[in-house]
Formats: sequence, structure tokens, C-alpha cells
Amino acid sequence: MAENENVVLPPKYYLDYFNYLLDFVKDKYKHILNEGEWRFLRKYYALSEDAQCLFIRFTNRRGAFFKTEGLYYEELAAIPELLDELLEREFAEPLSEIHTERVPELLHLCTKADLLKIAPESVKKSWAKQEIAELLREQLDPEEIIEGIDQLFPLIKVNFEYETAFLRFLFFGNRYMDMTEFVVRDLGFVQYFQHDDDKLVARFDTRKDAEDKWMLTDQADLFESLKKTAEPEEIYDWFDTFHDSLRELSEVAKPSLERLKLKVGRHLEREQRLELAVEVYKTCELPQAKERRVRCLTKLKNFEEALELCEDMIVNNTNADEHFFAKDFADRMLRNKNRRKKLTTEKLHEAEKITIPKVYRGQVELGTIEHYLAEGKFAMFSENHLWRGIFGLIFWDIIFDPALVAFHHPFQRRPSDLHLPDFYEKRKEIIHGHLDGFEDTDDLLLLMRNNFVKHEGIANPFVIWMEGIWEGILLATKFIGLEKLKPILIHISKDIAENSRGFPDLFVWDQDGYEFIEVKSPTDNLSNRQLFWLGYFEENEINARVLRVFFEE
Repeated sequence: MAENENVVLPPKYYLDYFNYLLDFVKDKYKHILNEGEWRFLRKYYALSEDAQCLFIRFTNRRGAFFKTEGLYYEELAAIPELLDELLEREFAEPLSEIHTERVPELLHLCTKADLLKIAPESVKKSWAKQEIAELLREQLDPEEIIEGIDQLFPLIKVNFEYETAFLRFLFFGNRYMDMTEFVVRDLGFVQYFQHDDDKLVARFDTRKDAEDKWMLTDQADLFESLKKTAEPEEIYDWFDTFHDSLRELSEVAKPSLERLKLKVGRHLEREQRLELAVEVYKTCELPQAKERRVRCLTKLKNFEEALELCEDMIVNNTNADEHFFAKDFADRMLRNKNRRKKLTTEKLHEAEKITIPKVYRGQVELGTIEHYLAEGKFAMFSENHLWRGIFGLIFWDIIFDPALVAFHHPFQRRPSDLHLPDFYEKRKEIIHGHLDGFEDTDDLLLLMRNNFVKHEGIANPFVIWMEGIWEGILLATKFIGLEKLKPILIHISKDIAENSRGFPDLFVWDQDGYEFIEVKSPTDNLSNRQLFWLGYFEENEINARVLRVFFEE
């Protein structure tokens, strides 16, 4: 980005960021910080500025162990003295036998040449680094490995790992964001919607909220490790024990638990341990878990239970995927002679067919656009981003309203409850009132245009600031009109994650009218979500259809 080329961060920019984070956490979370975290803060503020900088430099890097030889940062003088200060104030400690549990991390820090220097003579130079490390762990005691590494080069371990990680976690509300968010913002690569700090609220109301969310992240990381080494039975035993141990889990942590359950079930299913997968899916409240249960039960030839579950899904479904899947699957199990094909297949076979040049294999939508242009029409990619753009521009002020207690730090692209049922329930009256407040489509477009100009470039979960997006949004809104848009927007708001996908691929128009086109090549299938929107559009008199596209021989 040309406008960012001259941006230069101050030499100690990371100190400003870290201190801002600490001040923010002290302000928002003073009621839940424990004595260990307050102790860390007191000791940190007692360090000299340059020692603070060196400590932050370490904590912003991966790992806890660092080689001290040749350590250099342009803005820091006398680094040996700063290391002494960190060691004296307990912010670091030299490598020693107390670090035996960290041997895998220490071996990873070493190069292959380093490992060869401490390895037994039986090790061959042609071996890979990982092979040498495994042999060292098999043939040497941890204390011997640490002694050997200590003779190669001086190492220190940085302390307060948990405290710094937990304070960052409180600031961001998760463990995947880090301090690079500050850099990306200040270099101008991402613009965030700006809330005043006093309008931002704590993500966690209680210590238990934070610790439960932290615990679920730990368990998700543990599962990813177990997948690589443990047998399916071991993984199920771990999950069963862990799940039974949960008592009164905080609401803020429950979505993470449900996602973890689904991942565990899918892993067991892929490993062909279907009975175990079913047991895990039974505990999961996500709609996808019911579908997976039905599939597993069918493979296990437990047709009666699978059919009962399908019937329950038809009556109590929460989304289109669940409804159409259950209906089709139940019909197939009952061998319904009146419906031999899936609903999606029937819709596909009814579609109009066209032929385009074979050069568009792999780019079927682009070839279809060229087909319509040759007919004298206009066409553009629409799919989900056009509809999400309409939604985002109409509801921008509601989405980013800090009064709804869903923004917790300056780097949020979306409210924290966006993908929860709470999003609609908490905003129901505001959403309906907002839509009812427009006099006509022109009134709606005026608001959308103002929001587009005012907020262009700001990171958000809906509007992609791409060339031509406003023109597409403008035309689609004009053609469809305010009254027909209202039910679509309300339906999307009830389940953002599910209901903002599955829209047709193309928007096609000319002076006589418009239509949305779902493009399907000879090998493509129609999804349940796509079938839902095609039916919904038909019911609401919005022009949309499926087009089957074949290639010239």
C-alpha cells in the first residue's frame, strides 16, 4: 500500500504497545486479577525501561529459552547488563537441571550440528535432526542432555510465561491474537473500527469465565497433540474423563466446548471408530453433530435409531442443512418410491443447460459471465459477499454499537456474539425497528451509501472493500426493493454463520430486469443451503435459478 511506505514506528514501539495492554487490563480486569498477576505487574514496573524492553522482546518471540551470545537490538545498549538485571529480578533464569521437563523444547532450539556435538558416537551425520533428537532422549538422561547443551552456548529461560500469556489473553479475549495486531494497525495495513476505550467492556465478567475459556483452549491444544500419537480409544477416554469433570461451565466458554466436541467426533469417525464417535456426538449441541450421528448410525446398521433422529431433526431443525439432510436421509431409509432422488438432485436436473468453451474448465463462473456478456447482459460474481455487504451496510451501526456489550478490545473486527443466538435476540427490537424506519428503497440506499463512504476500508465481518462491490450492492438493492429485502435480512440476522452462506454465484442484469444464478458444472452438486435460498427466493418473488454449465467438446 503506497500510503504506508513512509510509516516508521518509533524504536521502542513494542514497549508502548505492551504498556498500553497492561494499563487496559488493569482497568478492565482489576476485579479478577490474582496475586500472582499483581506481583508480576509490581516487579515489571520496578525494572529499568531498557530491561522492560528486553523482557518484552523475549516474550514477543516464540519459546521460553534464548541464546544470549550475539544478542543485539539496535535500540538497546549494554545488553549483558540488562540480562543481569532480568536475572537478578527473577524475570529470567539460567539453564539448569530444574528444566528437565523442557528437554523437547531445548532440543528443538538446537541445530543439527549442535545435537551432533552432544550425541553418542553411534549417531550418523546423515540422520535427520528429528532422528538425532529422538535418539538423545532414548539414550541420555534429561540431566545429561541439559548439561551437554549448557556446554554448547549460554541459555536463559524467560520467566512469568503464564502471567504474560494470561494478561494478553484477557486483553484479546483469545489466545490466537498477539502483539503484531498493533504493528499491523499502525503500519496502516488494517483499519479497525475505533471505539473509545471507555466504551469497551471486559470480555470476562468473572475469574471463572476467563479460566474456563483458557482451560478449553488448553484442552483443544491437547487434543491436537493427541491426534498425532494416541489411539482412538485413548482419545475417547481422555474426552470422556474431561467431559465428566466439567461442572457449571461458564457461558462464554460453552461455544468453544461444542466446537471441540465436534472435532473429537469427526476424528473418531475418520478413524472408523463409529461407536465412539456417536457417543461424542450425543453430547454436542451443534446441528452438524446430529447429521454426523445419523451417518455413523447408518454405517453401524442401526437404522431405527438413525430414523428416529432424522424425524426429530425434521421437526426441531434449526437450519436448512439439517432440515433437508434429515428429510432426504429419512426418505431413502424408508425407500420412498415417490422420491428416489435427493431434493438437491431433483432441483439440479430441472435446471436450464448451456455450453461454454472448454478453456473455462476450472473457471466455470467466469465462463458463464462471458456467456451473459455475449448476450448483451451484465454479470458479476455475487455469491455470499454481495449479500453480506448489503447486510453489513444496512446494519453497520447496530453491528458496531458498543452499548450492546460485545466489543472488548481495539482490534475486534466483529462483535463477540456475532455467531451466537444472542446476536439476534439481543438486537431483535432494534433490527426490526431499524428496517421499519425506512420510507422506501431510496431512503435505504442513502443510508447504505453514507455508510460505505464513511467506513470504507475498515475491517469488518461483512463488507469486502473490493472494486465494483458498491455498484453491485446498489443495483441488487434497487432491483429487489426494500420490502423484499426485509425478510432476507431478518433471516440472516437470526443465525449469521449459517444464514449468510449458500447464496447464488452470479448477479445478472440488463435494462429489463435481473436474476441470481447458481452455476453448476457437470461434476458439481447443489448443497442444502443453496437449495434453501433458491426456494426462499422463489417464495419471496426474487428472481433466482440454477444453471447447469457444460463444456464444448
